Amino acid sequence: MDNIYLDSDGLVHLARLALAGNRADIVAYVRKIARKVARFDPVVGEQLVTLAQDSNPSRNAMLRGEQLDRLPVDLDSRLQLARLDDEISLDVLPIWQEPVKAKLEQVLIERAKFKELAFANLAPTRSLLFTGAPGVGKSLAAKWLAKSLGLPLLTVDLAAVMSSFLGRTGNNIRNILDYAKSVDCVLFLDELDALAKRRDDVTEVGELKRLVTVLLQEIDSWPAHGLMLAATNHPDLLDPAIWRRFDMIVEFPLPNEVSIRAALSSWIGEEHEVPKGLLDALPIVLSGMSFSDLKRIISQLRRNQVVSGVALTDSLTLLIEQRINSLSKAEKIEVAQNLTDAGLSQRSVNSLTGLSRDTIRKHCETVN
Repeated sequence: MDNIYLDSDGLVHLARLALAGNRADIVAYVRKIARKVARFDPVVGEQLVTLAQDSNPSRNAMLRGEQLDRLPVDLDSRLQLARLDDEISLDVLPIWQEPVKAKLEQVLIERAKFKELAFANLAPTRSLLFTGAPGVGKSLAAKWLAKSLGLPLLTVDLAAVMSSFLGRTGNNIRNILDYAKSVDCVLFLDELDALAKRRDDVTEVGELKRLVTVLLQEIDSWPAHGLMLAATNHPDLLDPAIWRRFDMIVEFPLPNEVSIRAALSSWIGEEHEVPKGLLDALPIVLSGMSFSDLKRIISQLRRNQVVSGVALTDSLTLLIEQRINSLSKAEKIEVAQNLTDAGLSQRSVNSLTGLSRDTIRKHCETVN
């Protein structure tokens, strides 16, 4: 070849990386070489990028055998510090509002354009921070991303690690991070606030403050072939520096009425004939609840139907009656309109909502 792609210093550096066994650094260096090569020989450059992209070990080999056997454990108790889910199944289909959906799909698009990003000297999104109340879909999003990427999900409950292995937390956290970097997986750090609290928190001991610094460094250097996810229910407790380190912040809001309607329709199922007006009324009275709370309510009502023979429509109507008092008058009127559309008499709507028949008649006749 007329062009020298790798000088002697570069060759020594590549050998050093190979002997050290740091695959992530080797892949990064090969990509760097590929960009130089592509200027003179696009075909070879493309081959190098492909090699770097495809250098990940076989998914099945990783999931079975020795990689699985060496999940990090606490040295004293020998208890595993993380849970590896290699056959991910989603109990429910995700229902996200558009901003959340767009960000999660962006991660998948970037991974599909891995080679194009590498040629532009860019890495895909490597780290995401999920925030939001309990039960709004953060853990489900982690499962969905891992399943969509065809990668196992390595879940670490930081609150459990911190409480169960007090005094050995530092070494355990480092072992978890080292393991996650050495294999192809999606790392999910749940309850991040248990570890990454503000470093000016006077209640925290020095070791935990040092761990925050270690975590910040790990986020910065996380390999592009992996994906780090973290979740918190208490974003106000996080160290301010954490926010700047993550490539993407995804805020999961409580479900809006459209999301609640879609979730209820999915969970109730087509085999149960529930009037449309009743389904339209439910999101109004259930506003402010999380997906997990909604799922628990619907599951209980369906169990009651099977065990006690209580019709699901009757249970849902009773649910509306129980929650109606927390609504404003305007919301009650909207519920009344939907219940009328569902075929309930004005007397029944009056009993459920507490609105006068004149009010019901006036507004329902206006709509109809």
